[in-house]
Parts: sequence; C-alpha cells; structure tokens
Amino acid sequence: MSRLGSFLVAPRLLRRPWALSRRPSSVSIVTGPCAGLAGSGAAASLCSGPAAPSLAMEELLSRSVPPLPPYETREKAPPPAELRSAEFMRSYRALEAGPPRAELLTRLAQDFGVDHGQVAEFSAKVLQAREQQREPGALLQAEDRLRYYLSPRYRGLFQHLGRLEGGLRFLLELRGDLVEALAARHAEGPHVREMNGVLRNMLSEWFSTGFLSLERVTWQSSCEVLQKISDSEAVHPVRNWIDIKRRVGSYRRCYFFAHCAIPEEPLIVLHVALTNEISSSIQAIVKEVPPLETEDMNKITTAIFYSISLTQQGLQGVELGTHLIKRVVKELQVGVVNYTLGFCPAGVPPFFFFFFFYKSDTYVINFLKVMFYSTKLKY
Repeated sequence: MSRLGSFLVAPRLLRRPWALSRRPSSVSIVTGPCAGLAGSGAAASLCSGPAAPSLAMEELLSRSVPPLPPYETREKAPPPAELRSAEFMRSYRALEAGPPRAELLTRLAQDFGVDHGQVAEFSAKVLQAREQQREPGALLQAEDRLRYYLSPRYRGLFQHLGRLEGGLRFLLELRGDLVEALAARHAEGPHVREMNGVLRNMLSEWFSTGFLSLERVTWQSSCEVLQKISDSEAVHPVRNWIDIKRRVGSYRRCYFFAHCAIPEEPLIVLHVALTNEISSSIQAIVKEVPPLETEDMNKITTAIFYSISLTQQGLQGVELGTHLIKRVVKELQVGVVNYTLGFCPAGVPPFFFFFFFYKSDTYVINFLKVMFYSTKLKY
C-alpha cells in the first residue's frame, strides 16, 4: 500500500490536543473498588472491605516513595529499587483516569511532602547561627541543611522515575492528569498545588532547550508524526489529509520540538506561511489552497507565524513557545535572506502584534496596528 493510501485508510483518532501516546501495560484486570491495583502486590491482601482501596494506595505509596536519608549520609544512601518505581508506574496507569488517579495524587502530595517539624528545627538553627554571628562556613552549612529538608519526599520519586526508561514520558502523563484534576477540582488544596509547581519546575529543567531538537515536518515525514501534528492542532483544526498535506507543503513550514528521550513525539508545534504579502485574513492562509508548484524563493517576502500549539498538557507552564519561535527564525534566515516576519499567534491583544524586518543583517522593530487573526489561546 502506498504511503498516501495508508494515511487514507487509517482511522481518524479523536481530536485530543493534549493526548500523549501511551504504551500498553501488562497488568491484570480487576473489577470492583480495587480495579487498577492488581499489579501492585498489595491488592491481593488488602482488597477486601470498604477501606481496601485506600489501604492499597497507602501501601503502594509507602513502598514507592523513597525515604529522605539523613543529611549526613545523603550522598551514601543507595538509590531506590527500580522495581519499586516500575511498580508505581504500572499501578498508576492501571487506575482509571479522573477521580481514582486524583485521589492517589492527593495522597502523594499530602502524606509525602516536607517534614515541617524538621524544617522548623533547622530554621531555628539558621537563626541561631546568625544571632551568634558564627563563622560564614557554619551559617552556610546550616542553610544547606535547611534547604535539604525543604525538599519534599515525592521529589525523590519523581527524580528516580525520570531516570527510568520511559519515565519522562510517564511524568508528562502524570502531570497532565494533575493539571486536569486541579482544573476539575478532583484534587484540591495547597499540598496538591505545591506538588504541581515542584513537578513543573523539574520538567522545566529536563525540557530545557539543550535537550530539545528542532524538527521540520514534511509530507515525507512518518504517518505517525503527521497524525500527531494533525490531532494536536488546537488553533486552526486540520480538516482532512489534503489539509495537512497543504500545511506541510510548498510555501508552508511546520516545526516542532522533540526531546532526546522521547523521539518523534511533538511537544509544541509551530506553523508558518511563506507569502509575498501580509495577508488580510487568516482564511487566506488556512483555507485557500496554494498552487502545487516548486517554491520560488524570489516570491517569498513574508513569513507569517499563524499557529502555535502545545501538544502535551503535562508541559503547561514550561516555557517552550518563545524558544521555538527564536529557533525557527534562525532556521528561516538560512533559506530566506530578506523577508518580513509576521507574528500573529492566538491570544494577542486586539489589533496589535509586531513584525521584524530583516534587511542587510539589521533588525528594525515596528509596531503596527493590524487585524489579529484568532481569539483562542491554546498555548
């Protein structure tokens, strides 16, 4: 079957902008209140009685979350067993999405956070060291000890999961569930919000630009990538295979960031139209079909950035859009020498966005009043 044919007969997935492809897990299927905990080992002994699910969750978390070693032996403490972390991944994925997972995340945030007693103790020692005007080394050590005990226990679980094969993908899925649970109020409270912020900051480090690669999508890209680009478009939905072929064809550019640990998984996608003028309407870019011809670089005078979509809900709050735009600007400068860059992402204040004019290796920034193209913000 031809490549085009396979794309035509493949069933269309439901449009889920935040969807992340998941690998099937080999767990037993259990019905009833203990569904989803069969692979944890605790289900067989604890799944009896009305309090069984809570007890099973508590036992699972107690085994999975590593204890915080004493400050003096922190560097010599053995790493957590990989089997425990893998068990947590299997058991979590076996839970139904929604309230069951939200309950587990709430327990993780509330019961495995910071030891406030130790924080209070070492805070007092820092204040004592300052009041006694002890030598700087003693004060710095007291501050370092306090900083160590300010780290929640679940951070150790996240760190170890991030080192496992497929662990980074799992953490994206987990934070996506956490964001949804907070939005739906299935999980509430300061502990849950704090854990969400801790995990967001960890993902910001793991998904820094040094670990990201810029990928261009063309009609020769794999069908899997094209399908993901189509399903993740949250600003101007892709209607059919002809539409996606046009958006990655002549006088169009489509780029995405991918992580070295999750290859060919678009994280954030940017669409660009190469034209000879600033279009007066977004419909001229999205719906009008350009002629099927080889690109003539002499006809290109304007690059319009008309759509940017974050494809992973787990990366909400992680700064990727600005970095992607900057990388694409550099990429276009290699192939197009003189052009006008029109930034018109969704959510721009009405009638305002800006252009960079690139002429003779210099930038002149002009703020112009123009028609904005969309009112939906999807990044």
